[in-house]
Amino acid sequence: MLVTQGLVHQGYLAANPRFGSLPKVALAGLLGFGLGKVSYIGVCQSKFHSFQEQLRGAGFGPEHNRHCLLTCKECKIRRGLSENQGSQPSAS
Repeated sequence: MLVTQGLVHQGYLAANPRFGSLPKVALAGLLGFGLGKVSYIGVCQSKFHSFQEQLRGAGFGPEHNRHCLLTCKECKIRRGLSENQGSQPSAS
C-alpha cells in the first residue's frame, strides 16, 4: 500500500479526480491481504495434519467420547474398559 501511495504521489499512477489515491491504495491492500492468505494455506494445512492425533482427544475425530468432554485419566480408563468389553463375546 505504501509503494502504491508513493507511485501515485510521484505521478507514475494517476489519482482519481474525486477520491484521490484511495481506490488504488485500497485495491493494493486487498490484493496484498488475499495473496498473503493464499500463501499461508499450505502452512496452515500442515499444522493441522501434524496435530491430528492431539485433536482427536480434544473432541475431534471418530473416537471422541460425546458424553464426556474431559480427557482425564478416569475417562480414558472407562473408555478403555468399555472398548475391551465390547470386543469380547459374553459367556451367557
